[in-house]
Amino acid sequence: MKSEKLKEFEYIFNPKAVAVIGASQTDDFTQAMMSTKMKDNLFLVNPNRKDLVGKKCYASILDIEDEIDYAVVAVPASLVPKLLSECIEKGVKAAHVFSAGFSETGLEERKRLENEVKEVAKGRIRLIGPNCMGIYCPKSGLSFVPDAPTEEGSVGVISQSGTFAEQFSTIGKMRNIRFSKTISYGNAIDLDCPDFLEYLADDPETKVIALYMEGARDGKRLKSELGKAARKKPVVALKGGVTKHGSRAASSHTGALAGSPETWRSLFKQAGVVQVDNFDELLDATLALSCSPLPSGKGVSIITNSGGFSVIETDSCVKAGLEVPEFGEGTMRELRKIVPTAGTSIGNPLDAWPIYYNTRSVSGTISDATKLVALDKNIHSLVVHFDELRYLSRVFGETLEGRLKELVDLMLNGCEYVRDEIGKPVMICVSLEAYSEDEEDRRYHLMVKKAFESKRFPVYSSLNASIKALFSLYRYRTRLR
Repeated sequence: MKSEKLKEFEYIFNPKAVAVIGASQTDDFTQAMMSTKMKDNLFLVNPNRKDLVGKKCYASILDIEDEIDYAVVAVPASLVPKLLSECIEKGVKAAHVFSAGFSETGLEERKRLENEVKEVAKGRIRLIGPNCMGIYCPKSGLSFVPDAPTEEGSVGVISQSGTFAEQFSTIGKMRNIRFSKTISYGNAIDLDCPDFLEYLADDPETKVIALYMEGARDGKRLKSELGKAARKKPVVALKGGVTKHGSRAASSHTGALAGSPETWRSLFKQAGVVQVDNFDELLDATLALSCSPLPSGKGVSIITNSGGFSVIETDSCVKAGLEVPEFGEGTMRELRKIVPTAGTSIGNPLDAWPIYYNTRSVSGTISDATKLVALDKNIHSLVVHFDELRYLSRVFGETLEGRLKELVDLMLNGCEYVRDEIGKPVMICVSLEAYSEDEEDRRYHLMVKKAFESKRFPVYSSLNASIKALFSLYRYRTRLR
């Protein structure tokens, strides 16, 4: 990307001062930025208010004495051309038009209004939107999500949908994903998805790009920028509108042309983009790619305490495109020294429930078993499953919390060795019984989950999700579709 464009985008993601035009007691932008570092450089414009949330309200952006780099325009669609002209007169460099009611309605007069906005802005100010949530950037404090994480991260998100961007940011926070930038670009009458792909591809703060699209205005340019980005860092994409009815919904949502599912699959494949099928898979793949090394091959070992589920999940691995190979003879010989024979399965998957729970075994622990398995040349990645809290509570009784911490410490010891010393990915599955209403169960599961998350492991609530996320790592590593 040319240096002048980097400088231009600096005003979009790291503005020195922001104005919210149409600020109110309930708008997300004012509420969100009042809780970030942007609050001291936030100016509110509302001719019907003298003050708001402890800040002075200005009747017009032209009344603000300070320079404004970035404006959020949150007013009825019919007022946008006039207020955008005032932003240009003020010298604002970029504006986000939150307002809806343009071409996405399908109404000719609304399309003409959108064209008017486009003509007003052309060559004089950069526009994001209309009909979108705009920019969330923890580094600068620019935000549209109240209570969004303020910690800076490595995931960049580009979303045609505002609600999708908001949900991905808030749920991502709960999944231990941290963001560099989140972009909701809506109808894209000026800046479009390829512009933001071009920027994030060269952004040193972004290591993974997550993308949600409903359609494209310039397919050729999109393909080019997707390919350039995917050659530099992982790009994971979810395409909305892959069915006839979904395509119709996409067209009415942002006014973009959706295209056929086959066309999009081909585009993503040629560009080297990892395509996923739904919101959860996009979160899961993004999480794995943001905090895990890539596997060097297909070989997976599942370490579990459930023989029945291990059989089912072996099938899931194979169906996904991975393999669950047999351990080498040396690995089997060493495992037999530490895993009791009775009631276990000393193979792959490794059903080693006795040493899962015996945290003080002199012959070997779950940490030792994990390291042994990872050293096998046939194994390129691990899925470690934590389950059966009810059984643990019966075994440990009143000492459950202390023994559980010992167990988690052992598991972490083994998993950190595999990831950091050997360089193989480890997916963690912490599954809560679906029908459990026991608050104590939930508290302990959360304790385990947070312990692994604190060490930057990707944690999933089901083995199937863990396996799909692992396959996304493999697909990016090999660009295999």
